[in-house]
Amino acid sequence: MPRKTKANPLVSGRAEPYLYLLPTIVLFVFILAVPLFNLFKYSLGDSNIIQGFKEWNSFENFKYLGSPKFLSSVWVTVIYVFFGVLGVVLCGTIVSLALDKPIPGRGAFRAVAIIPWVVPQAFAASMWSWVVNAQFGFINQLLRSLGLIQDNLSFLSENTALATVIIVRIWQGTPFVIISLLAALQTIPEDIQEAADLDGVTAWQRFRFITLPFIKPVLTTTTLIVTAWTMQIFDTVYIMTAGGPARSTQLVALEIYAKAFQQDDLGTACAIALCVLGVIALLSMENLKKGRGDGR
Repeated sequence: MPRKTKANPLVSGRAEPYLYLLPTIVLFVFILAVPLFNLFKYSLGDSNIIQGFKEWNSFENFKYLGSPKFLSSVWVTVIYVFFGVLGVVLCGTIVSLALDKPIPGRGAFRAVAIIPWVVPQAFAASMWSWVVNAQFGFINQLLRSLGLIQDNLSFLSENTALATVIIVRIWQGTPFVIISLLAALQTIPEDIQEAADLDGVTAWQRFRFITLPFIKPVLTTTTLIVTAWTMQIFDTVYIMTAGGPARSTQLVALEIYAKAFQQDDLGTACAIALCVLGVIALLSMENLKKGRGDGR
């Protein structure tokens, strides 16, 4: 009679899935732990790019977080993120609802709609810098040819630069919302749509009572993701304005770059980065909570 082999408790029951994931978890922790450790270490002392950590400075780096310069960059970032995310979500929702209808050329429109998302940000920033250029930009030439203006407009001046980079962010981020919501719209049952047609509901009633409840989980998650991404935008704004004019587009991400690479103050840059990391972590936790709640 064959002997029965006793199941190994390490690879059975609830522990089994985690054992299979252990190599990936160890690799992920190692890759994440070392940069995080250095981030904390450099933020607590005098540090620079060449020498790294030099000496402890009693949380001196964190005092910069209360300075008028940093607070102004926080305010610029808040405006950029708020209106950027709002524009991305609104435009993405409107376009996705339009592309969900059986209109001629819908497939071509869908293909064109994702182009801004797949274009590299550095290339997009260079393209938009040419489009809005005050001397030879496409927009100024178009407006002058239509007789709408006589003198060229400056879209990257102190009063207009922030609005311009927000518009570019909306242009770049909208395709992600379109793709996400188009997928969510496919989950609405046809029988509910047909019942709504028979009841003669208005477009607003259809959106409020049928469409929105079905796409709300995806819309919420997408909004949180877009918010986290927008907070980390650097290259587009840096190429277009480098934070100017007069710090009117100096985002927190650009402040980190300036401290680390232009002012050779890696410690303060890491202190700022820790704050940004904390906010993004909170958004990620909220996203995870939302996902668990929707999965129940």
